[in-house]
Amino acid sequence: MDNKEYYELIHFHIDELKQFSENLKNMTAKVLGNNLLLIDMCFCAMLDRNICLNNGFIQMLESRNLTCAGAILRLQLDNCMRLFAVCISQDENEVAKCVIDGGQIRNLKDKDGKKMNDGYLKKELSKYEETFEEVYNQTSGYIHFSEKSFFQSVSAGEKSNFMIQVGGERNEKINPFLIECADAFVFFQKFFFNLMEVAIKAKERVDVNLEMGEKIGD
Repeated sequence: MDNKEYYELIHFHIDELKQFSENLKNMTAKVLGNNLLLIDMCFCAMLDRNICLNNGFIQMLESRNLTCAGAILRLQLDNCMRLFAVCISQDENEVAKCVIDGGQIRNLKDKDGKKMNDGYLKKELSKYEETFEEVYNQTSGYIHFSEKSFFQSVSAGEKSNFMIQVGGERNEKINPFLIECADAFVFFQKFFFNLMEVAIKAKERVDVNLEMGEKIGD
């Protein structure tokens, strides 16, 4: 896939990602609802982080930066895991306080009494999306120095020679991987939306219960 074909294909992904940023902003009002709770501020921070990741990913696609695109995809999966952790936690306020205080969610427990470390969360999320754990493990190679970095720099040449690239314009061989990365990012952005919708529906129920309580109190 040459660069001309790449930019023609990626144009559609970029348009969709730009719309995602607008959708994320619109979700904020639903998250806040009619009553401000501690966990709402945590959700808003996740939405803001997601917008930043989304906008950064667009820039990486435009510059054909596979290393950073892969790392941002991994961070997007992390955002899904943190949101999921809130949804299954024993006490969502405890999760919010843990994040605000700079603590580790992995030390907290879910409703079944299981510690919510990354290994546990990714396995649990894979029950809802079977590819989650595999994509998580693959994209971790962009966070840590691995074969993904090695084979972007080193490639086979002619007559048993090899080429080493340090900086400069990226080889067109990475274009299919960038498209694959973009497909995955779009997919897991939608997955994040679905998780957030669960949180929003729960907040709507809280608002109704609080309003009913106020009427009874009157």
